[in-house]
Amino acid sequence: MSKTDFTDRYTSDKDEKLLLRRLSDLLSSSERSYTTVYSAFLDPAQISLAAGVREFGGMIDFVGGYDGAERCLARLRANEYCEEVEPPIVLITARATDKSAVLSHRDVLGALMGLGIKREMIGDILPNGNAPQFFCHRSVSEHILLTLDKISRYSAVLTVSDRAELCEPEYERKEVNVSSMRLDCIAAEAFSLSRTKAAEQIKKGQVFVNWKEQTDPSFELKTGDKLSMRGKGKTEVGELKGTSKKGRLFIELLKRI
Repeated sequence: MSKTDFTDRYTSDKDEKLLLRRLSDLLSSSERSYTTVYSAFLDPAQISLAAGVREFGGMIDFVGGYDGAERCLARLRANEYCEEVEPPIVLITARATDKSAVLSHRDVLGALMGLGIKREMIGDILPNGNAPQFFCHRSVSEHILLTLDKISRYSAVLTVSDRAELCEPEYERKEVNVSSMRLDCIAAEAFSLSRTKAAEQIKKGQVFVNWKEQTDPSFELKTGDKLSMRGKGKTEVGELKGTSKKGRLFIELLKRI
């Protein structure tokens, strides 16, 4: 079976096809070298797609540096006899010299992107106040350690760490009143836009539901769905809190702080 036939069974999206072909090539590389091989970091939507591909069988799993990581490397091996290789993941702590600094996920990601590093080389980012941590691919770790000395407006000292400092996430809760669970209705409330403007952003491919681009403003959301808009951040659809006499819905939105 050709690779085109193989990918067509799972997706019609060009980028998703390319991802599956790359993973297929890695599996072939594992077969030739008799070793475990790893991809770059995948986001949750890519992980979900790859995990459902029967051709990979039980020879694919995912590692992100800690249990529950969102962004992970795909670990592939042609068979159970392949030599094990340590995941090429490095955990870096970036401690701001100003102890009062509070550095956000966006601050850290922006600083890393400013170095010209591709997003696929960066795993999860753990804010942790003035000492954020992030996982990166080993191939870019030295470059980051040597060149990143400032995050946002704060000077920072970078070190390699052995353990992730995991904190319980804090959420800003916002109750909104919407006419329906349509994407444009909830996106408008989540990102403080008019419904018309929210629909425009959706149609332009600027909005993602569960990490996948969604261009249909009428798409129906449900509790637990993750929603993001480029340049506006992320939120999660919480519980339905009730219904007004006129049939409008009271929905809780959760924004990670």
